Amino acid sequence: MKIFIYFRHVWIVALFMILGFTTIPAEGKGINPETSEKAVQSRELNLWSGNRTTVRRDYEREVLKEVLRVTNDEYGEWELIECAEDLHGDDESLVFREFGHDLTVTTAGNPKFEHERKIMVHKSVMMGILGYRVLIVREEEAELFANIESEEELQKLRFGVPYTWTDAGLFRENGYNVVEGGSYEDLFERLHNHEFDFTALGANEVENVFDYRKEETEGLVMVDHLLIYYPFPMLFYVNPDEPEVAERIRKGMKILAERSTLDEIFLKYNGELIDRLNLSDRTVIQLRNPLLPEEMADFESSLTN
Repeated sequence: MKIFIYFRHVWIVALFMILGFTTIPAEGKGINPETSEKAVQSRELNLWSGNRTTVRRDYEREVLKEVLRVTNDEYGEWELIECAEDLHGDDESLVFREFGHDLTVTTAGNPKFEHERKIMVHKSVMMGILGYRVLIVREEEAELFANIESEEELQKLRFGVPYTWTDAGLFRENGYNVVEGGSYEDLFERLHNHEFDFTALGANEVENVFDYRKEETEGLVMVDHLLIYYPFPMLFYVNPDEPEVAERIRKGMKILAERSTLDEIFLKYNGELIDRLNLSDRTVIQLRNPLLPEEMADFESSLTN
């Protein structure tokens, strides 16, 4: 019996050496493969969330945290690190190559990323609400816009948009007179200065803008009967060197959709807002979005149906 035990021990030691283990577990404790796998995969996840309103940043963060939560058993604990620093002009396209972030949320087909390596997760993060655009005009011209009922009338006026925004090319493709320049920070100052006649922001952001930028929006109003719509899904863009991140996001988004968790988060942030803005009863002017990638070409939002 003693000889048998001795040789069994030698055989176990040899087996561990062959398999490459440097330590031998205490007898009776063994190795938990799941625990070991999670320990290996524990890491930081760097999200870039600049160039957006507070309410949009909060929404995207909550979706991402839910994605991580529902995939935690498979991938382990990842610490979310968020950078909200604004990047101006084309610098946004460098979030992966130069700044080393792991992921961000941006518009499907964003031309800034056209020549950049990236992995797109083709699942809409915000149900397309950013494509429902509420017009903002000078208060003294509210009556002029109140009488507009057709796209042809709107195309005669000047649409203002910050430099490098995706909307600029999209509106041009639809026959609008686009005045592109400046930044989001000076957008309302330029509207006050009559550089253009109107601008338009996503329905999910427009109230937040009037709340947080009261001084700049004083003397400006939202047009309450018109709504511009174009398919404009927001997607997770992932660093091309992080395929595991993309895989986890893809799986997590699928789970959230299947469990209706994504719908719940959306309604938490936007349900009452959709009613307050009366989106369903507005005159809708629909635009094409030629910038959509092939995988999202059939995307349509049905929030006002």
